[in-house]
Amino acid sequence: METDYGLHFILFFASIVNGAVLGLIYDCFRVSRMFFLRNKIVIFFEDLAFCLICAVSFMILFYNYSFGMMRAYAFLGSIGGFCIYYFTAGQFTKAVCEKVYSIVSPILKKVRNRIATAVYNCYKQIFTYARCAVYIKRAGKGFGLLRT
Repeated sequence: METDYGLHFILFFASIVNGAVLGLIYDCFRVSRMFFLRNKIVIFFEDLAFCLICAVSFMILFYNYSFGMMRAYAFLGSIGGFCIYYFTAGQFTKAVCEKVYSIVSPILKKVRNRIATAVYNCYKQIFTYARCAVYIKRAGKGFGLLRT
């Protein structure tokens, strides 16, 4: 059985591209953490989703390029591609997102405070109405002082 070295090179370069794409997906998760999600439970499920995405991408990569056989150099190529993306374009996107976050964060806080105030006022009106209804019902019975 012959070894086709061309397929090995294709697998290696495909694994580098796979690592770079996984770095891009990681950046998407990082941006969502920066802007929206800071809950530890949500971050746990994001990390779990990223691990599942990595596993599926490796399964597809190995199935398509090496007939289902795992190759160590493919893992190293993916790690290299991820590191190349993370330390070049990833640092650039991180810096840009931090700059955008520093500009947008005060606006988001104001919007969040206004929404919270509106929800609180609505809750207060509903609670006041409910308490008044209870008092009106009790007043009809003489506040418990009248015996019927």
